[in-house]
Amino acid sequence: MDSLTQIVLGAAVGEVVLGRRIGNRAQLAGAIAGTLPDLDILATMYLKDDLSEILIHRSYSHALLSHVVLAFPFAWLCWWLNKRKVEYTSWYWLWFLCLSTHAILDSFTTYGTQLLLPFTNKLIGFNNISVIDPLYTLPFMAILIYCLCLKRENPNRHKWAWRSIYLSSAYMLLTFGIKWYVNNTFERAFREQQISYNHLSTSPTFFNNALWAGMAYNDSNLFIGEYSILQKDKWIDFVHYKRNLHLGKEFESKELETLKWFSQGLYFLEKKDSQTLTVYIVKWGRASYQKTVPKEAFVFYYEIRKEDGKFKLTTIRPHFKEGDFSKAFGQLWRRIWTK
Repeated sequence: MDSLTQIVLGAAVGEVVLGRRIGNRAQLAGAIAGTLPDLDILATMYLKDDLSEILIHRSYSHALLSHVVLAFPFAWLCWWLNKRKVEYTSWYWLWFLCLSTHAILDSFTTYGTQLLLPFTNKLIGFNNISVIDPLYTLPFMAILIYCLCLKRENPNRHKWAWRSIYLSSAYMLLTFGIKWYVNNTFERAFREQQISYNHLSTSPTFFNNALWAGMAYNDSNLFIGEYSILQKDKWIDFVHYKRNLHLGKEFESKELETLKWFSQGLYFLEKKDSQTLTVYIVKWGRASYQKTVPKEAFVFYYEIRKEDGKFKLTTIRPHFKEGDFSKAFGQLWRRIWTK
């Protein structure tokens, strides 16, 4: 999830582990530990390679086995800096729990997290919460700020820290319930419209848990539609795209295989020209709910270009103009309530 949410979760874990003994420093240490796995983005910035960006982010820095190992040196550093006033094992638990909860929280989003490296590079993503969800983060953060205002000797401080975790966990469970309801709604819509598919995936749209995207595919076509739990009309309009899987044969490469793996099957292909293949990964849903042309409906997509027998991967990103974000949020807000 976003960095602010990870900082808040790390601070909460730090508070319940060591807040009674070292006060606000526990939240500080937890916040640092909670955001540390996302520093893998620095490696991708250094490499400046789109393929490496996909392979590195949420890989070993988010693997649970890595956290078991990394917690040792960081715990020792904190134990030494704190002049050994708190036993090493307590520092270890703080670091391990903050690192691992970061990765587990990320696994609830759609991107996909390689929790089980080096045993498997399977992307784990439960797709039940948006990467930014204010209803999860803001109440969580407000309670922790209140904790900071209480003295560490105050027994209510520890109780409120736990309450922040209970509240955020309850909301997370609620999102699973909403996902179950949304899945059933999409399955019923596909049956009613007599659309056959091999795989169905649903994920919440940006910044909320009310409007969901449903993506399903078979060997030939990919279907995508949106449904809000607040809309009165239960009918779902689907847009379909030909997957054109045959186009990938002449572009077989590590680049294409990586995109297929990253898409978790939710992709389709188009040929831009004789040397360029366009790959649309749609597991986040559409960026625009009115547009159907791929380059307009999906904000990010990829191009694989053949050059002298080699392949080069490029991420095509949008060029935002002033007012684009306000228009996007306006569109999102209207779609949450009406079709």
